[in-house]
Amino acid sequence: MPRRELRPDQVWLIGVPLNLLLAVPCVYPVALGMFGLQILAGELGLAEVEVAGEADVKIIFGLVAFLLAGLVVFGLNALFTFRAPQLRAGRYWLAIALLIVVPDVLYWTVIR
Repeated sequence: MPRRELRPDQVWLIGVPLNLLLAVPCVYPVALGMFGLQILAGELGLAEVEVAGEADVKIIFGLVAFLLAGLVVFGLNALFTFRAPQLRAGRYWLAIALLIVVPDVLYWTVIR
């Protein structure tokens, strides 16, 4: 049975609410990723950061959690994104990344 092709507007109608919902469970991986990047910036001398204990383990843990969450988001979006040949993929994937990261960063910096 051939796979059904989707129109680009259908992909956007599915993708935007899905990724806004995915932003909720991705709050902690994004926070761990921000923490890992902050420690990495401190290790490179770009920021002043005091880390108690081994920085390597904290960097790896934060970035691995961020990577695994990214793979889940990519996999769920790939289920229907690759069925739309007319979709402008660059714009869509950039919007998806922003739909997940921006609310989470705002949650950790402004709301919390």
